[in-house]
Amino acid sequence: MMTNNGGFQSYFPPDGGNKGYNGGGGNYGSSQNNFHRSNTYMPPNPYQYPNQNYAPPQQNYAPPQQYPPPNPYALQHTNTYMPPPPQQLPPPQQNPYPQQPPAFQRANTYMPPSPYQNPPPSPYAQPPPQYPNPAPYQNPPIYPPPQQRPNTAPYRTNTYTPPRPMGIGVGMPGPSDFNPEADCQVLRNAVHGAGTDEKAIINIIVNRNAAQRAEIRNCYKSCFGKDLIQRLKDDTSGNFKQVIAGMFMTPPEYDAFCLYKAMKGLGTSEGVLIEIIGTRTNEQLRAIKDVFEREYKGTLEKWIIGDTSGNFKNLLIALLQCDRSMNPNPDPNMCQADANALYQAGEGRWGTDEPTFIRIFSKRSAAEIAMINDIYTRQRGKGLLKAIDKEFSGDIKKLLQTVVGGLLDPAGYFATRIREAVKGLGTNDSKLVRVIVSRSEIDLGLIKQAYQRLYGRDMLHDVRDDTSGYYRDILSGLISRV
Repeated sequence: MMTNNGGFQSYFPPDGGNKGYNGGGGNYGSSQNNFHRSNTYMPPNPYQYPNQNYAPPQQNYAPPQQYPPPNPYALQHTNTYMPPPPQQLPPPQQNPYPQQPPAFQRANTYMPPSPYQNPPPSPYAQPPPQYPNPAPYQNPPIYPPPQQRPNTAPYRTNTYTPPRPMGIGVGMPGPSDFNPEADCQVLRNAVHGAGTDEKAIINIIVNRNAAQRAEIRNCYKSCFGKDLIQRLKDDTSGNFKQVIAGMFMTPPEYDAFCLYKAMKGLGTSEGVLIEIIGTRTNEQLRAIKDVFEREYKGTLEKWIIGDTSGNFKNLLIALLQCDRSMNPNPDPNMCQADANALYQAGEGRWGTDEPTFIRIFSKRSAAEIAMINDIYTRQRGKGLLKAIDKEFSGDIKKLLQTVVGGLLDPAGYFATRIREAVKGLGTNDSKLVRVIVSRSEIDLGLIKQAYQRLYGRDMLHDVRDDTSGYYRDILSGLISRV
């Protein structure tokens, strides 16, 4: 048998040549072949049981090498962030449009979204509109002025100055360009032919004071031979007709007309008598009496006596005597005596002495009534209005409260009347028209302020909410100009 031993070929049996040596016929003995076994490695016979326990050679243990080799860029610490290699990030792209892109039709052009814009713009969004002037998104925008219509009227309305408060029959010089004949022509054109130009009528009424409107009325009759008020009544209707008719009357004419309507026919409107007679001054009452007697054939006192009765009639007649004091500097002693007399005639006795109240409230001035009210309040813990409310009832009570309230705070009294006319469901148009028309040349501006003070509301807003059409327009114009 040939055995490979490290490149050396040996021919001997696997038992080491013992068989041939012992059998005597073998030629494989080591002595004969000059072969020394001690210097030759002989693997063990796999079919022969070993004679002694096998001990493997001792070797130093080396763990197997890891494959593939460890990544030198691996994380060394769990709390340390290792950014990825720079070559893994795409280079930043610069925004090619740092400002507003030029104007072009984007609908047919693809625009890549900006990488740093959040949210990215829609590639199909339309560009913002381009304005030559002003610049887009200007706050507030500047719009071109509206086109001015040519002024076809023969008068200028832009130079109107609201009139100052004035008394009955006291005229006020108007604008230098006031031309009554031109206004008459405009009014004639407004009512001539089919239809009526209500806006032209409102424009003249709002922009002229009482004296100028009276001059226009006289000029219209001299130019066209017709009464302007009657001509306007024929072409208008409803509450609008009542307003324009009243505005072309003088204040005493309008008050006399309202008193006549209140007593004409069956029944009497006591509220109109209370409002007008209880709040007018001596001068105003004298003018009203003169107009009433001239226009309606009979004295106002005669009409009052025929339509009223009792203490209510007595107080109205006493007020019509126009004997109220105009003293602005009251005497404290006299006011103290009047305050005591009012207490003894009312709360200080059983029943009420009405003549004492009638005498004091029909003869004392506004300053004296104010001092009497202060003294009565300090002594009795309540004012004159509450004392009247406790001692009287009916129409005499309303008239006394009107006299006191009209003297202490006339603007507040008329603000209350307007509030009563527009408050709740429906509108008392006759009361609303009467107050606004009669006070438009006197203290309508103060009434508007008192309305805001007493009720925390805008009088113009409340009036507009309760009216409509040209009727609302003319009332709004009268309130807005003061």
